[in-house]
Amino acid sequence: MAGEIHQKHRARMRRRFLEHGLDNFADHEVLELLLYYAVPRGDVNPLAHRLIEEFGSLAGVLEASPVDIQRVSGAGEAVAALLHLLPPVFRRYQLSKVSGACYNSSELLGEMLIGYFADKPHETAAAVLLDNKCRLIRICEIGQGSANAVRVNERKLLTVVLQHNAANVVLAHNHPRGACQPSRADILETSRLRELLRRIDVMLVDHIIVAERRWISLQSSHSLRI
Repeated sequence: MAGEIHQKHRARMRRRFLEHGLDNFADHEVLELLLYYAVPRGDVNPLAHRLIEEFGSLAGVLEASPVDIQRVSGAGEAVAALLHLLPPVFRRYQLSKVSGACYNSSELLGEMLIGYFADKPHETAAAVLLDNKCRLIRICEIGQGSANAVRVNERKLLTVVLQHNAANVVLAHNHPRGACQPSRADILETSRLRELLRRIDVMLVDHIIVAERRWISLQSSHSLRI
């Protein structure tokens, strides 16, 4: 009897979403809806509440590591895998929409990179690969950032540039909980990488630093010309 009640509740939740979208769903209800696909039977509402309480918000749940998720009572490997999958799938979806789009200004790049770094809680360095008309080829992670300077894996940078036949590159990294103002080390590293790419006839056209919903371009900054 309890199983039938839960199945009817799941059916009502799915129908509510299909008819009205997520606008009127609380965060724990959104999570509950997702959990149906990892926990095929039973009441997942208590688990949804435990996850929200543990990580503070829906965003916190989706940004949590699989190991931390599985420490929550009732959240096994299937739940951890599903929740951990969602941010990179959304990022892949967003990038698939903009692939081939022209990014010939710092404003366009900055706004696009805000979305790219949105689900990355840790400092990450990336190379935005563009063709000779500044159309996006793809974005590749190439190292880690820090509070003081971007740390780029040179071998990986050169590999992805040559592999995808990029003509132009924009270096990018994020400061998830800091200011987007670049450090002196950022500026020096940018100049060094510009010379590295120049040796293979590729132009480093900008370096953009993202901090939450803000960004700064070293190329367009009056005091930080690269």
